[in-house]
Amino acid sequence: MTLTSPGADRAFVVPADLGGPSGGSAYNDAVIAALRADGVDVVEHRVPGAWPRPAEADLDALAGVLASAREVVVDGIVACAASERIADAAAAGIRVVILVHLPLPAESGLSEADADTLARGERAALEAADLVLCTSAWARDDLRARYDIAAEVVRPGVEPADPATGSSPPRLLILGAVTPRKNALLALSALAPLRERAWEVVVAGPVRAAHPYVAEVEAAVAALAVDRARFVGPVAGRRRERLWRETDLLLLPSLVEPYGMVVTEALARAIPALVASGTGAVEALAAGTEAGSPLPGLALPVDDPGAWTDAIARWLDDADLRVAWRAAASDARSRLRGWPHAATQLRDLLRW
Repeated sequence: MTLTSPGADRAFVVPADLGGPSGGSAYNDAVIAALRADGVDVVEHRVPGAWPRPAEADLDALAGVLASAREVVVDGIVACAASERIADAAAAGIRVVILVHLPLPAESGLSEADADTLARGERAALEAADLVLCTSAWARDDLRARYDIAAEVVRPGVEPADPATGSSPPRLLILGAVTPRKNALLALSALAPLRERAWEVVVAGPVRAAHPYVAEVEAAVAALAVDRARFVGPVAGRRRERLWRETDLLLLPSLVEPYGMVVTEALARAIPALVASGTGAVEALAAGTEAGSPLPGLALPVDDPGAWTDAIARWLDDADLRVAWRAAASDARSRLRGWPHAATQLRDLLRW
């Protein structure tokens, strides 16, 4: 855990380890780097703990971090699981800003009791904060509906990238944590009726050891045949870039998705996407697309696997559709906002 000296001006508090890379951690790293590049003196604290279910020692360590600066931005998975420490810091005159990536009760697989407990703590933390930020209009609207809390939106940026070259046969990519919320099984089940067509699919992303959902995904991949489906686990660096370079279509069938940074990563490479309707991924799919222009893909309901099968089949069978989606993605690519833009907006809201 990194500590500042007492009286430091600005701090950014993030979880030390969430068990693997995530969109939230990538967002935090990118905006902190962009703020520093813009001359903002901000100290990052990586606080240990099984967030959002910390031990008492983790909460005490967080309290020490909060007390070490005058203004603190706290990742929501930490802040919303530590409402008493957040309230104490605010009462002590520390300006506390909470950055919500995903409202805690929106995570899938929670019992009703767990969701209620998380919601009570989250509400208390957000009400104690001086300012609440979130990463999408979807998250802003969710917080308003749940808690009647007003939040400002700071959408993610994206790193520039070269256009993908794609593969032959066409390569589909399912990229994200292998969890029920990300819903890879839906995409894999949608591909099963299309075995007579030529395609490949890669499933990539962090996994939780011994989680039953991971075993289900591995079995679904194996059922599609080893010569056309692969499960490669977490990817980073050159391996991730090579995977993007060989991709023709992204599949993101999340049950809940506050934004879906992986979608703008795809668009930055002129790769179209199929995303889940009713989620923030629809917002990401439209990033860079001018009003009235065609989207680089489709938004589809997650309760209708057949709609995903039909959309993939049309894309595979219709060369003109593939060209149109690729052109729309290429057009959007030129208008995507970078991380410096996101950091400037964040800095304006924080008055830093």
